[in-house]
Amino acid sequence: MSDQNRTVEALLFAADGPLRIAQLQECMPEATSGEIEAALLELQDFYETSDRAFHLVARPGGWQLVTRPSVAPWVERLLVGRRRQRLSRAGLEVLAIVAYRQPLTRGEIESIRGVDCGAVLHTLLDRKLVAIKGRARTVGHPLLYATTDRFLEHFGILELRDLPKIEEFASLVDAGEARAELEQAGLLPLAAAGAGPSAGAAETLETLEAAEAAPADAADGSGA
Repeated sequence: MSDQNRTVEALLFAADGPLRIAQLQECMPEATSGEIEAALLELQDFYETSDRAFHLVARPGGWQLVTRPSVAPWVERLLVGRRRQRLSRAGLEVLAIVAYRQPLTRGEIESIRGVDCGAVLHTLLDRKLVAIKGRARTVGHPLLYATTDRFLEHFGILELRDLPKIEEFASLVDAGEARAELEQAGLLPLAAAGAGPSAGAAETLETLEAAEAAPADAADGSGA
């Protein structure tokens, strides 16, 4: 391994989150962005071919060393008591609506769900999964909500276009594979215990379908 690759590896190892090429270059001013990108690709290939317990992945916020899913059970044992609290079903439903319909207002979200979403939105904002992205050009100019880079990182998605289609959710639920597939993808960790698709999975699917079917101006956008 070259000194340059070793330096990039050390920086990635020491970082507490993804690093962009520009950030790496700030620490390595003697290297060009092209050289750093080449080092990242070489490291990525090295970890793949050497079958390490971790690999190098491109995240929305940059490059990051992460453990492989195959060793997840042991890592979970190490991190018992330090896991982040899972979102409630309501939180996941609102997050799904925002992800598929963004940007949209609180009024539009509540029109789709049929219930108040103020507290849920506050939780998503606190966890930085959702952010305010300006104001709508409607009466009152209500706030617009959209997902963040942290949302993409949390669910292992590089770009929003990588979100599964609603039909894919439907086929998984119909096939009775909703829990394993959606939880593995990190998109539906609310599935209830037991065999077969859960009621939570079916209800979330209905919410997603409503989000897809709702017209863009489904609500007047009232509320912050």
